[in-house]
Amino acid sequence: MSFLKDNKVILIIILFLGFGLRLWNINCPEGFWADEYKAFSFDIFKYHVGFFEALKTNCYAPLHHFYLKIWTTIFNNSSFMIKMSSLVPNLLGCFVMYHVGKNYQTKHHSIEIGLACACVGAISSFLIYFAQEARIYSLIFLLSSLVLLYSIKMYEFPCQKNAWWLTFYSILLILEHTIAFVFVIFNIFGLIAFRERKKKNIDPYMPLVAGLILCLPLIPFLLRLFAHPTYISRWWSPFNWSNIGFFFTDLFSPVLKNLTTHPVDFYHQIVGTSSINIGFVLFALVSAVMALVMIIRSNIDARRINKYFLSVSLAVFLTLLITAIADKLAFLTKYYAELYPMLILMCAIGWARMNSRNSKITCATIYIFMTLFFILVSHLSSIKLV
Repeated sequence: MSFLKDNKVILIIILFLGFGLRLWNINCPEGFWADEYKAFSFDIFKYHVGFFEALKTNCYAPLHHFYLKIWTTIFNNSSFMIKMSSLVPNLLGCFVMYHVGKNYQTKHHSIEIGLACACVGAISSFLIYFAQEARIYSLIFLLSSLVLLYSIKMYEFPCQKNAWWLTFYSILLILEHTIAFVFVIFNIFGLIAFRERKKKNIDPYMPLVAGLILCLPLIPFLLRLFAHPTYISRWWSPFNWSNIGFFFTDLFSPVLKNLTTHPVDFYHQIVGTSSINIGFVLFALVSAVMALVMIIRSNIDARRINKYFLSVSLAVFLTLLITAIADKLAFLTKYYAELYPMLILMCAIGWARMNSRNSKITCATIYIFMTLFFILVSHLSSIKLV
């Protein structure tokens, strides 16, 4: 759509909207979750043996505690500022997603895709929820967005500079999320496998190989982590096939089920006890189906890079799904946070590839209206706005 071309005003509006939704009632009087309190409590340790000993007793990767330590040193350790440490990278991730869309190499749709990526991120209930909590997932989203951005740059313009930035953010992502190595490994191998090369030149990929080697010391830690009964109990819950349905509704609708209440049956969320649950169908199912259709559209007669996005997403999804079926890991939407930027990008690509301008406007209007209406009006919204 031509009116979107070079229109930075729309991006500013999107980011201000995202900022307002995240800031509204961020300092709610409900107190901290256990994970939030754990992160908050690390601030009492100084940079000496006590701090590092505390890290060893924690089942999460260490980067977030260093991030919080730096944040509270610059600002303060009030509950408001601790939660702002999540809001800032959360919103920055939406800005990065705009550049992700712009760097996706299509001559006519790059601005549309960038704005669509930023908009989906800005109004995402999944992201808003974690922007108001002092947990790891906002920083995961930012780092994953940066990994995706430099993966696209590396795909289109392989050079040492892009490779080193991709390696740097990939390592930070692994240090931020214990199971992020699954995404990083599949992403690197997918990037190498799907990029078309006119001549054999492995030099640009050497930093990626070096990055993987640098991560090898983490393997004993991960093996010990997943073998330790105390640690694994924090990551485990019974697997239910309904969680796959809730995975898509959590990410692409304003209704957060798997993330908050953990219902056991997706079908009965639709049907209810005696009649169809119109609210769930309208606000959860319709939005999720729209997003899924766009993801499928983005891979019909698509460029090779789209196959790379889809292959990496499926590989990570199936790996963690099989792990959950084997009762080694909980199937929770938040554990797939690394995939979210890639899924958002595919949704935006599918939307931008629609031939009819009126169809684009209609789909975007329905999605945005239903999301914002539920967040702002519904008493069932999980976002802390009321």
